[in-house]
Amino acid sequence: MGIINDIKSREVSGLGDRFNLFFSVFMDRVAGVVPARYRWIIPSLLEPITLPIPEFGEVKQEVIDKLMGVETEEGIQVEIEPPPTKSRYTAYRCVYSNPFICEWQEKTFAENPQATHCSQCSFPLRLPPEARILGMRGTYQVEDYFKPRNGGRLYRAIDLSDRSPVVIKEYLLPKRYFSRNETRLRQTNFINFTGIDLADGRHQDIRIISPNDAIAPTGEERCYLITQGTLESFPDLASYLKETGSLSQQQVRIVLTQILQSLEFLHGQKFRLPNGIVREGVIHGNISLESLLIVPTFQGFYIYLTDPALWENLFIPSAKNKEEISVEKDLYNLGLVAFYLLAGRSSHPETYRPLDPTFDDYWPPINQQFKHFIVSLMGLTPLNFTSASEARRELLKLPPLEEIYRVDKPETETEIEPKKDKKRRKFWLFLGSLLGVSLLILLIWYLLARSRRIRALAETPICCIEQVAGLNAGNYVFSGEQQGIWSYIWLQKNLIAKGTSLEEEFLNRINPPKEGVATPEEDTATNTEDPLVATDTELSETPPEIPEPRYNLLYSPAPNASEAIAKIRNFEADFAVSSLFRKLGIDLWFERFAYDAIAIYVSFSYSERQNSIPEKLQGRITFEQLRRLYTGEISNWKEIGGPDLAVKLYIPDDEEAVTIFEQRVLQDADAIATFRELVKLNVERSAVSTQIIRLSTFKTFNAVIQDFEDRQVGGIAFGSLSKVFGQCSVYPLAIGDDKNDPVSPLMMKNGSPITPQTDLCNEKGSYFLNSKAVREQRYPLSYALAVVYPRDNRRMPIGLTFIDVLKTTEAQVLLRKAGLVPLKDAEESQK
Repeated sequence: MGIINDIKSREVSGLGDRFNLFFSVFMDRVAGVVPARYRWIIPSLLEPITLPIPEFGEVKQEVIDKLMGVETEEGIQVEIEPPPTKSRYTAYRCVYSNPFICEWQEKTFAENPQATHCSQCSFPLRLPPEARILGMRGTYQVEDYFKPRNGGRLYRAIDLSDRSPVVIKEYLLPKRYFSRNETRLRQTNFINFTGIDLADGRHQDIRIISPNDAIAPTGEERCYLITQGTLESFPDLASYLKETGSLSQQQVRIVLTQILQSLEFLHGQKFRLPNGIVREGVIHGNISLESLLIVPTFQGFYIYLTDPALWENLFIPSAKNKEEISVEKDLYNLGLVAFYLLAGRSSHPETYRPLDPTFDDYWPPINQQFKHFIVSLMGLTPLNFTSASEARRELLKLPPLEEIYRVDKPETETEIEPKKDKKRRKFWLFLGSLLGVSLLILLIWYLLARSRRIRALAETPICCIEQVAGLNAGNYVFSGEQQGIWSYIWLQKNLIAKGTSLEEEFLNRINPPKEGVATPEEDTATNTEDPLVATDTELSETPPEIPEPRYNLLYSPAPNASEAIAKIRNFEADFAVSSLFRKLGIDLWFERFAYDAIAIYVSFSYSERQNSIPEKLQGRITFEQLRRLYTGEISNWKEIGGPDLAVKLYIPDDEEAVTIFEQRVLQDADAIATFRELVKLNVERSAVSTQIIRLSTFKTFNAVIQDFEDRQVGGIAFGSLSKVFGQCSVYPLAIGDDKNDPVSPLMMKNGSPITPQTDLCNEKGSYFLNSKAVREQRYPLSYALAVVYPRDNRRMPIGLTFIDVLKTTEAQVLLRKAGLVPLKDAEESQK
């Protein structure tokens, strides 16, 4: 019976490994054939269809509980404090060279509970229990200190909004290593680069821990990373290895498989950073035993990646040598991790120097093919891998699991299988692989066909607003930014019809009057007699009908987009409308319904007029020129080819527009910091010559033209294109980013862009918004407007219903009249 089970186990294992290899190669080829708009299906299929690797001996759960500080069977809570280790902050030293674990911290707290720095060496102390940290997405309260990891300290905490558990990682910028300016720069970069999301908006578990909130308090030498749940509190492989000793070949192979899958995804996908920049692949750059967390499951364990160099390296002092960051370096470090796991330690017990993988005595007796693979990861053989995908394919080519666990030894005659058995085994493997590939092809064909049908249905818009399902009577609250473009579009009268706002028009079409039922207004208009005196006729007739209840949308704007979105979480609003909908977290989602753009404009003047800014600039400007203007590097237009006029800078009071300008144009953290300082100087009415003046968009139009006409000053400003379009006192410049040619936001009827020779006042009707460039985001300052709504089945889907309303053909026409760019042109919608 044991022999039968052994044969069965070998067959399943071999089939699983070979199928995974066929599947990996096949998916690479499929990705090149499948049309681009359907390639999003491939990554989502990869993980579910891969055959599971057979389980190994269970993870030592009691060790993980111990390392996490969980109560043991005896009821004693155990906290594991790491041994004295080297620190990046060697200028601070009490007892140990690592101030993170110095005993003087406790003595300082005992002497002064309000202390923030060690009384012995002045290193920043740990956060005390019940300390509160205010972030962009909530307020967090520390429960207790957990342990140090890499360059920071971990705390267990709770999110006070819903009492859910979070883990706080505290990073330090101690004054002996970082000047005030350097601290501010690194805090700015921390906010801009901490966290990655897939550029297409999908959410997929790739076993890479991404934070929910990044906090950099001004004036402090600390930064905080907030991670929802308890994943960050699970032990890293360094701690687990110290408690359990070396891992088996089986365990190490599963570790490699999981990490290579995560790295393949991380290196190969497009990601959007918090500052809006899209990157083609992200290098982890910090693969080590300390940055890999082990999380037990019912089937074994998962390895999660944390602490990527993208933000972890921000806290390494400039004097320290930072390692090269590359795909090859990620693979090299992964090979070292596998070597350390097999050896059972990462350093020599006497010299404390890292183990050298080229020294054979440090290697345990393992299968030579598996050893060769690990050495190849480190680039120590002619077979050097150039990508995680290539390495994972080679790993799957290794012999079946049961065979690779066996140390190589000379074969005996009793171990050689009969040729007939080998042929039969190859036949069944071939048949199983063929069947698996056939099923996979059928599944992909089915999903593509189904996706086409669903897409066709989804892209067929509903004609009219009143046809949308779910418009139940009631009062529903939604939010947005007080000075944002949606507040203007929604509330401003006369945009779509004389004396009417978009809000009134929408509600009138959602609640059309029914025949025979008087609206409240009609009832008041027709009843001219005293309402308290009933006539004989009225007494004998049926009582008048009560007007039917209405569907009402109550707009409750907030000072900024973050507070508007917070209203959803606090149940103060059912949804919100915003253009800043990145990094929402798992509890919220969004859907786009229209587009707008930021227009950069100067005073309009006839081309033959002296000192015409549009004429001298040839109607265009670049991102680089805008960066230099809005950071105070340029004080006269002639420095960038313009007329001999002093420069005056304006920004709108629309925080959404300013945020987009910072993310898209300024980009660099130093430039953003300088820009904000210039804005602050104007608020404080400083005597500094270069200032940035904040005004509403319509007040800016008058200021810019008066500067040019009365003061001989060349003003420049930016604002929402929907507000700028049709204002002939200013000229919107064509914009080019650092890689592409300038694109104009306005086009003539013949399809050519406007020029400084175009008479914007007398030729109205001959030029229009460049809708196609805005929609396709070829105009570099285009952005989408979206409805942000909760992903909570317990709440009414008011946001989803409003999305359906906004996507109707009728609503899209109204949005276009109000100045926005609809999802499709009228001609496209009719196709």
